[in-house]
Amino acid sequence: MSDGARAREAARILALAGGDAARAFEVVERQLSVTVVRTQVLLSLSGIVITVTGFSGEAIARVGLAAKASISLGILLVLAAAVTVILGVLRVRWLTQVLTDDPSETLLLALRVRDDKSASLARASWLFAAGFSLYCVAIAQLLLHAR
Repeated sequence: MSDGARAREAARILALAGGDAARAFEVVERQLSVTVVRTQVLLSLSGIVITVTGFSGEAIARVGLAAKASISLGILLVLAAAVTVILGVLRVRWLTQVLTDDPSETLLLALRVRDDKSASLARASWLFAAGFSLYCVAIAQLLLHAR
């Protein structure tokens, strides 16, 4: 999102809050909370995938080279998704660090923080989806080769 679009959004948020800078700031703060909750879900799912791989990974890998490649690449992509949200979303940057005397400028800076964290979450979601898909392909290969 461009700074111009963010400035327009900041103005709309401030207007929605009736000019109350604190209420406007809380809107962005709540949006950031959503990214953290979604990050926690992604990390929980990643943990499940990694744990299940510990139990069934060897059996899947024995099926063949394609299964081995699928589960290996899948788990690496899931790991990359987890690292992306840990470094990009869970990295602490307090909104109070962007406070200025101008409410519009403060909102603009807060929206930049929100957008950066949202972009990290989006990248991680794509990585997770790709990794989880490959993981499912590996499991399907195991099931197709079951006796």
